Amino acid sequence: MVSEKDVRWRIVSFLFGLFAAVIRVSAVESASSLSGAVSGEVKLFATPPDFTLPWKMTFAPVAGGGQEVIAALEGTGLQLRAAVQINFLTGDGSWRIEDAQVDPATWLAAVAPKLAPALAGVVAQGAVLVSGGGTIRQGQPAGRIKVEWRGGSLTHPAQGWTLEGIAFNGEFALDEGGARVVSANAFQLTIGTITTTRFGARNMYFLGRLNERRAIAVETARVEIAGGDAMVDPCELPLQPPSVSANVKITRVGLQDIVVLVPAAGLAKASGRIDGEVRMTWNKAAGFRLGIGHLEFRNDEPAVVRLTPSVGLLTSRVPQHFDFAPAWLGPVARWLRAENPAYSDMQDIELGKTDLRVTTLMVRLTPEGDKQGHTATVQLVAAPFKTGGVVKKVAFDVNVSGPLAAVTKLGLEQGFSFGVR
Repeated sequence: MVSEKDVRWRIVSFLFGLFAAVIRVSAVESASSLSGAVSGEVKLFATPPDFTLPWKMTFAPVAGGGQEVIAALEGTGLQLRAAVQINFLTGDGSWRIEDAQVDPATWLAAVAPKLAPALAGVVAQGAVLVSGGGTIRQGQPAGRIKVEWRGGSLTHPAQGWTLEGIAFNGEFALDEGGARVVSANAFQLTIGTITTTRFGARNMYFLGRLNERRAIAVETARVEIAGGDAMVDPCELPLQPPSVSANVKITRVGLQDIVVLVPAAGLAKASGRIDGEVRMTWNKAAGFRLGIGHLEFRNDEPAVVRLTPSVGLLTSRVPQHFDFAPAWLGPVARWLRAENPAYSDMQDIELGKTDLRVTTLMVRLTPEGDKQGHTATVQLVAAPFKTGGVVKKVAFDVNVSGPLAAVTKLGLEQGFSFGVR
């Protein structure tokens, strides 16, 4: 298995290695200038796919006793031409990338399965352009490289998700012989639309920097989802090993789209918008987890819900009739029986026949457990729309006891208690 670090630096190391070899050979030749060309092939991976790139280097003397080296790599999905001018006596000079284009479709298909099996099958489009240049001091290169991805997209047909309208623009500084890479300025990543089998989003904007700790310092991250916005507070995302720990704020997110994500929530229909804040974490060992947070309805837009049919949810808690005479009176007792006027209203609510106008919704997430051991609590108060009904208000309390990991899998698989007030 090829490591991510190995893949990232193999081509760079190859080029700098060739340049260093030229320097060493020339020193042995008493600093005489070289002319001519050499060529060969470089095999990037020891295991399939057999990704081999032909390379060529040409040498020419320059004024002042220096040497110009033109290196070219050209193969399927890659075109690279770089030039180096160097004085072999001092080891000083300059370098520049004259032309570099990468086809992400070809390279992702070759590299992704080696980096992460989950990426196997992802199809990429667009064009990646690389440019840059810098100096060489005592044989050690430094400078800047600019990377652009234009007209990009990523699709996973088997998993049913697509990212379209991808654009990336970043400039990175190289020093310490090319071994240290940090952002020269903040890079930008935008995605026009995000489509999955369960939800969609658009207009994602990400602004961040690669810092000295080999982590992404997030300055701005936001996306439009379910008619509202989700924004990540500034944070740092380590890359080795990769992990995420971020505070996410949502504003005016449509409840109707959230209900689709959590089919076990007990709502067949929902409208209205919610605000909130939640902590989200991810790492390879523990997976995706929810942290402390809260959600609540906005009061500037009507919120309406309808329950998924659940026989007995409400009616099991109230009598259908009121008996005013003992049962041993038989027909007389039944004749004196009075209907419970609330029973029919409650039955319509539990069977999903009546819409409920929500007056209060509060969700609290406490993954480590509150004083009662609950990892999440939900309080919902609503009034039936039914004209002339007896029931004027219903209240639901849901207490989740157990890990919230199941919620992130789009279902409430852990044990929970459901109460009706």
